[in-house]
Amino acid sequence: MVIVDWHQPELTRRAIDSVLAQRVDAAVEVVLVVNEADEPTVTAYRADLPSVVVVPEPANTGFAGGVARGIAAAGAPVVVLLNNDAVADHGFLDRGLAALAAGGDRVAAVAATVVLEGGFVPVPVGGVPGPDDLVAGDGRRWRRDPDGRTLVNGTGVVLDRVGNGRDRDWLRPLQDAPEQAPLFGFSGGAVFLRRDALADVGGFDETLFMYYEDLDVSWRLRLAGYEVRHAPDAVATHRHAASSGSDSPLVRYQSMRNRLAVVLRNGSSGMVRRVVLRTLARAASDLLRPATAQLTRAQWVRLGREAPAVVGHARRARRGDRVGRAARRAVESLLDPVA
Repeated sequence: MVIVDWHQPELTRRAIDSVLAQRVDAAVEVVLVVNEADEPTVTAYRADLPSVVVVPEPANTGFAGGVARGIAAAGAPVVVLLNNDAVADHGFLDRGLAALAAGGDRVAAVAATVVLEGGFVPVPVGGVPGPDDLVAGDGRRWRRDPDGRTLVNGTGVVLDRVGNGRDRDWLRPLQDAPEQAPLFGFSGGAVFLRRDALADVGGFDETLFMYYEDLDVSWRLRLAGYEVRHAPDAVATHRHAASSGSDSPLVRYQSMRNRLAVVLRNGSSGMVRRVVLRTLARAASDLLRPATAQLTRAQWVRLGREAPAVVGHARRARRGDRVGRAARRAVESLLDPVA
């Protein structure tokens, strides 16, 4: 089990406690990676959690770097990732591990079911939007209410034909029928992974820092012929956007940059063209209409400066993956047609 912390000790301890409380037949090793670690924090973790392997990182390596450090420090054949702002429900480990074992060696990953912490009520049509409302794919808004319904955060990841990744079943009431979009990949917030399959495709790409790093690994697993499945009854509860804002400038920038980087590495030539053209169109729109821009002018300038390195890294990694055009097109048959 790998958990990554960045200045969230209370949430992180809650996540670890939920894992240590699990009753499971297999031996469980918990590895905690502390990004931008200071000595008092590391000392406190080691004193209070003697069974946990604490890996201090002096810099903030992001989620991708933190996970890579944690996997390197762990020794188990199955790696379980859990966000530090989530808690594992009863039976989480047993059920997820059983689903992975039942799939056989070609099932490289099993996505857990992640639900949102607390209750939510729908905002009436025409109601005044609130700053903390969550917006579903169909435009419906949901607002926190302790007496409201339990909503799904995700049951894995769906990828569309222009490179957008999203959580499958996002904001679906828990008791409603599940979404039918084909599962493409896993969310790094709660997943069971085979170490050998992960090593086979090169592990997590630390240049992505945060966002789209899980979709990138899922894509490479698919290209290598592995499967990704879902364990409906392996449940974790997530405090959404507790570790980072859900629509902060950092989130928007990282999402735009990494979507482009991941498609450049993994997509077919047709998909690469679509995403590059769409990104250029978005840049033109943002620069002409800054009031409704997704990224600021400074962020687009930053992306322009980073673009040569992003393209160069993607080309080198793509050559190393040794995947043909037919295989890339075959994997893209799993994409969500909505775009």
